Amino acid sequence: MSNLNRCNGCRRRLHSNIEGWNAQFCNGRIAWILCPACQTPGENAEAEVNEATLDYGTGPLGEQIARPKTGRW
Repeated sequence: MSNLNRCNGCRRRLHSNIEGWNAQFCNGRIAWILCPACQTPGENAEAEVNEATLDYGTGPLGEQIARPKTGRW
C-alpha cells in the first residue's frame, strides 16, 4: 500500500490535498498515481475530460467504477 501514496514519477508523498493528482486504474483498482508536476499535458487533459464527463463510484466488490454523467446513478 505504501506505493499508492507516492507519485509514480518523482516519488513525492501524497498528503491530504489531492487537488491535481491523477490516478491510473486497472481492473477497478488504483495501479499508480501521478502528482501534478509529473503529469504530461495529455494526461492532465484526459483527467479533466474524465472529471467533466464521468461519475465515479464503488462497485459491489469494492472496485472503482466510472459511468457517463447522466444526472442519475
